[in-house]
Amino acid sequence: MIRSLFTLAAALALPLAGPAHANPQLAAIPGARANMEVLETRTVQSERFEYAHAVTIALPASYRAQPERTYPVLWVLDDPLMTRNAIATVDLLVAGNMIPELIVIGVGSPSEEGLRGVGKRIPEFSPPGQGFSAPGLNRKAFRSVAPIPEYPHRAEDLLAFLGDELRPSLGKEFRFADDHTLHGHSLGGLLAGYTLFSRPDLFDRMIIGSPALANVDDAVFKLEEEFAKTNTALDVDLFVGAGGEEGNERFLNAGGILSGAARFIERMNLRDYEGLTIKSRFYEGENHYTSVPRIMSDGLRHFYREEAKAIGSSWPQKP
Repeated sequence: MIRSLFTLAAALALPLAGPAHANPQLAAIPGARANMEVLETRTVQSERFEYAHAVTIALPASYRAQPERTYPVLWVLDDPLMTRNAIATVDLLVAGNMIPELIVIGVGSPSEEGLRGVGKRIPEFSPPGQGFSAPGLNRKAFRSVAPIPEYPHRAEDLLAFLGDELRPSLGKEFRFADDHTLHGHSLGGLLAGYTLFSRPDLFDRMIIGSPALANVDDAVFKLEEEFAKTNTALDVDLFVGAGGEEGNERFLNAGGILSGAARFIERMNLRDYEGLTIKSRFYEGENHYTSVPRIMSDGLRHFYREEAKAIGSSWPQKP
């Protein structure tokens, strides 16, 4: 066993020879790390907020070894909960030649604030409107499941922070390619949907997982209706996923997770915006939490399937 591992390690250290998929892409880059370099989480004060946000940045394994190279960026909402999964997913997919190297940037509340800090996502991810829940029977059910008092809806502020402050600032410090993907899960999916129609040029791709798209009284669907009146193009690639077991939880039913995701997928396909592509998947046996790594992995593999062929992946690219 040990001898086999040494043999494998030696083989991977050699320059590429024969079929392109013989070695992981990192083996061909002198000085590359085995995995991403995770920088110390920093706090960033926005002009839009009275409190600071945590920002965690992970640099590609070849970042220091290739000082002239630029990299696509994966922006991850809910930093304390989602960023580590994103980094691990990218590391493994890169090792398997299934995606190109990416910079990962997680944005959220400082981990030290606990779940109370994570709760800031409710106002930050909420589009303009009234209330928290989906309309109709969902609203009635939600009042008994988890009543939420009135709160400020600050999605516009968060998008201004991400797009107008943080991205330009970090773009001066790190080597961004003009290629940006947003990952949003649950309420993060609500923000992604709002972003799609309020600032459609902000991201090239979006991974929208188990999204609460019907929240705030169908705000995203109402915004899409207005958007469609004056727009026939929407140049964004979408991957939308959810866990099949989410339909068995009353809280998630009240949030309209599965029905909202299905309605969104249906509407995007029927609207047929020029430039829009959408891939969807519902995962049998997975719930609101266990679906996260599968949605992220399949979304990235789907987006970068052509790049994977160029890198030399021998793995099937259709999730």
